[in-house]
Amino acid sequence: MLLFLVLVLLILHMNAHYMSLNWTSRDRPNLVMLMSDAFDGRLTFSPGNKVVQLPYINYMREMGAVFLNLYTNSPICCPSRAAMWSGQFIHLTQAWNNYKCLDPNATTWMDRLGKSGYHTRSMGKLDYTSGHHSVSNRVEAWTRDVPFLLRQEGRPVTDLVGDASTKRVMTKDWNVTDAAVQWIRHTAVSLAQPFALYVGLNLPHPYRTDSLGPTAGGSTFRTSPYWLNKVSYDQVSVPKWLRVEDMHPVDYYSTFTKNCSGHFTKEEIRNIRAFYYAMCAETDSMLGEVIAALRDTGLLNRTVVLFTSDHGDLAMEHRQFYKMSMFEGSSHVPLLIMGPGVKSGFEISLPASLVDIYPTVLDLAGVPQPGGLSGHSLIPLISGVSVQSAEPHPGWVLSEYHGCNANASTYMLRIAEWKYITYADGLTIPPQLFNLSKDESELRNVASHFPDVCQNLDKLLRTIVDYPSVSQAVHSYNKQQFLEWKQSLGDSYSQVIASLRWHIDWQKDAKSYERDIEEWLLGLD
Repeated sequence: MLLFLVLVLLILHMNAHYMSLNWTSRDRPNLVMLMSDAFDGRLTFSPGNKVVQLPYINYMREMGAVFLNLYTNSPICCPSRAAMWSGQFIHLTQAWNNYKCLDPNATTWMDRLGKSGYHTRSMGKLDYTSGHHSVSNRVEAWTRDVPFLLRQEGRPVTDLVGDASTKRVMTKDWNVTDAAVQWIRHTAVSLAQPFALYVGLNLPHPYRTDSLGPTAGGSTFRTSPYWLNKVSYDQVSVPKWLRVEDMHPVDYYSTFTKNCSGHFTKEEIRNIRAFYYAMCAETDSMLGEVIAALRDTGLLNRTVVLFTSDHGDLAMEHRQFYKMSMFEGSSHVPLLIMGPGVKSGFEISLPASLVDIYPTVLDLAGVPQPGGLSGHSLIPLISGVSVQSAEPHPGWVLSEYHGCNANASTYMLRIAEWKYITYADGLTIPPQLFNLSKDESELRNVASHFPDVCQNLDKLLRTIVDYPSVSQAVHSYNKQQFLEWKQSLGDSYSQVIASLRWHIDWQKDAKSYERDIEEWLLGLD
């Protein structure tokens, strides 16, 4: 009898859910997600969207909902995607760096959709399982506690290719887009059951700088005159920088290791930013191709479309490019959702994050939520009607970072106007506190002026994650992984470690740097 009552309540709950979103259990919506890499979420709403033409993102904003404060749960590729696919915070999955993320057999929301009757298809960049990315990337993450300072990235540069008719600069992404369009037109249109399509892109991630050799990272911002013409150059700002002596120590470490501590002219900075925006415009065009395919096949009005990214790009804000930072350019990502049941022209200011996508997608599909998720469904925030939620969104965001280009585990709590950033054990490195309503550029760390705010936010953060213990676990993991790697190389260790991305600085005093590592390995945890 009890089991029967439970089943009846579940069915009633599911039917109420479908009715609130304007579909029935026999007419579940199709789901299409396009996830880019390194797209600054602030470009999806005013005033950021005035700097570059993004017609399809603007279309999604007009037809659906845009999140004004959506954050990554870790500002680097693989851990961020691990959070999105698993619906769990980084410290729970232990996705510490670009090399260590989810197990290949981890259950994703796409897996659950497949088991619930959806026809699923994923194409393009996935990048959420362990074992990928360069040796340099993982070694730099493992050795971040070693007290040396080495440039690990190439200096950011621009590269103009093609002419005013060159639309396809990132060929790999265009091939993925073409495949997605063909799949929609030839497969999705004839399916009897609802489908879920995931499309992963590389843009607007900077390109690898080939001139720096096979271990080089991505420091080239490449585009064509066609896309550069989509940028309003007079709107491209040159961001203010703190004096080097006023920078937070972790931020300075990032600036130096990203090879941004030297002199840059205003023209260089403005060009890097303009090229980045042009790369965002090319990304937007790929989104447009997918939307057009859905429209042309008559599927658009039965499909919920989501656009998001794994992280942003600082594009020379705070004297840095790339990600690996809790500053807005790096951690603030886009999320636009349009389709049946989603309110049009709606803006959501409540802070949310990528772990919320898992429960949201399941909610859209009417699939029961599993236990252990870190995120909360966003459906109550975007639905055109009142939807009751058993567990409403708490209104705060947790992001954490444990990888390369930052010499301490970093934890960010965003709630209301405050962004609180703390490091390591919370004691040995000073925290940062920014009031985003008064300081959008995050140039005034007011932690010392608002000790009570810091104390309260730190207390809340510790109820979410025991971050000193997590930092210690990462520290121990890094030592163990490096030691195993070192031992696996045998006599070739000195040669291999000297040839990684930091080789230019390393070879100036190789013996000294090796000695620093040995002292770190022998030091007490």
